[in-house]
Amino acid sequence: MKSTLYIKKDKRKGRGVFCNRSFLKDEIIEECPLLIIPADEYKRMAATNLADYFFNFNKEQKTLALALGFGSLYNHACLPNACYSIDTVTQTITFYALDFIDKGKEMCINYSGKSGQDFKEWFTARNIEYCH
Repeated sequence: MKSTLYIKKDKRKGRGVFCNRSFLKDEIIEECPLLIIPADEYKRMAATNLADYFFNFNKEQKTLALALGFGSLYNHACLPNACYSIDTVTQTITFYALDFIDKGKEMCINYSGKSGQDFKEWFTARNIEYCH
């Protein structure tokens, strides 16, 4: 069985998540289980290269989450074609299409979870070429 999603390398952004079929607006792309990183591990994990793949699970409690599946590999876009929702009860993250996404396109999210948010400083701090 062929997967709906696949990883492909982009010259500017590195690895990204692409689709083998089109997605309709509001259609679920993927639901991923989350591995929760407890607050007492926050500082240590934030200092590693893995920090670039975490989501904030609970900012007040300083807990992080690593998404399984393709979840932690979606690239950032200021104006993304996908978005996500974290369910703290089921400890899952659901990615869905913000608009129609054509087959073969990269699925991008906004790292803040809000369309239009600019993350230039995030890229600059990591010596990554900023492009949106």
